[in-house]
Amino acid sequence: MRICLFTDSFLPYISGVSSAVINQANELAIRGHEVSIFHPRAKKEDRKEGIPGLDSRVKTFGLPFSVPIPNIPKLRFSIPLFLFTYRRLKIASPDVIHVHTEFGCGIEGMFLGRWKKLPIVGTFHTFFAEPEYLKQFHLPNFSFTRKAMWKYSVTFYNHCSHVVSPSKSVRDNLVQRGLKTKVTLLSNGIDPIQFRPKEEIEAFRQSLGIDDFAFIYVGRISPEKSLGVLLGAFHRVTRVNPDVKLVIVGAGPSDSEIDEKVAEFGIKKAVVRTGRIERDILMKENYLLLGDVFVTASKTENQPVSLLEAMAFGLPMIGPRAKGIPELVEDGNDGLIFEPDDEQDMADAMIKLMKDNYLRSEMSQAAIDNASDHSMGKTGSKLEQIYRDAIG
Repeated sequence: MRICLFTDSFLPYISGVSSAVINQANELAIRGHEVSIFHPRAKKEDRKEGIPGLDSRVKTFGLPFSVPIPNIPKLRFSIPLFLFTYRRLKIASPDVIHVHTEFGCGIEGMFLGRWKKLPIVGTFHTFFAEPEYLKQFHLPNFSFTRKAMWKYSVTFYNHCSHVVSPSKSVRDNLVQRGLKTKVTLLSNGIDPIQFRPKEEIEAFRQSLGIDDFAFIYVGRISPEKSLGVLLGAFHRVTRVNPDVKLVIVGAGPSDSEIDEKVAEFGIKKAVVRTGRIERDILMKENYLLLGDVFVTASKTENQPVSLLEAMAFGLPMIGPRAKGIPELVEDGNDGLIFEPDDEQDMADAMIKLMKDNYLRSEMSQAAIDNASDHSMGKTGSKLEQIYRDAIG
């Protein structure tokens, strides 16, 4: 099949959506499909010869007119012009279009797909109507704003031939708000892990000053991730074990605020910040294994790729009872769930796993076992079937 993917979230901007698009494009290319990705063109200084981690058989096209998003480094939204994409689709008309965002690039894919009478598959990745995202995009957090955002998203996806949802939470929210298009649950998927030797991981940890137990967070450093809650909980944990570490992998618009919070809590020596790490390096170097337990306080997650990666590396997970998190973190099986925004509840979960080696070991094995349900092979097979059904 000839498959065109459209996404506003793409490298050099690092996000779960970017990772999911690249992972799925790679899997489809491996299976012999002709895959193209249309995305916002990066600033000149951010452009590279190749896309890190992307199969060389996948073609990429940067849409020529894109604008930066204030205070969100490297994220750009395309302004639909259609002519650039139309010319490329005319050369090799695709069998199916798959839109991964409902804005600039997604609109371009939607309009051109409908104009050419092509089947359009859409994946809903992000709860843009949540207050945390409205704040990030400088939109007013009013009831009518949230309703308008949901109305727009539902209308957009109702124009698709088929909708893909990575979580039941997303599916249920869309259906409750009026989605009529058929929805299929489909994991974002995770590639097989290439584990480094244990002695290399130990040396890696020691090189960063990690000599004791460590928690790890991987993701954007931005308001919607509730990192203040994580730091507040971790501050409580340091009172129980002064040698414990928190590894934070990632960068974003809230970098300075997080540094200030770390200083305010007096935990600077306990927090290890790596900054931005490209995803192919993150996986190749086994960055997740800098920690013993994965932690997140984010209440806005659909199916975070970072949690899938933690699961595949065998890390027990701690997350809030919100959105898609409880669908990945099975409370008491491969991780622990706490009440959203409750720093003490989160700290109690962190302390419990830090102290209980047996429980942590059991949860580690359960995480690895559960990760098999999210293999990229299974995701690829199901995605192929969705495309065939849409094509008819």
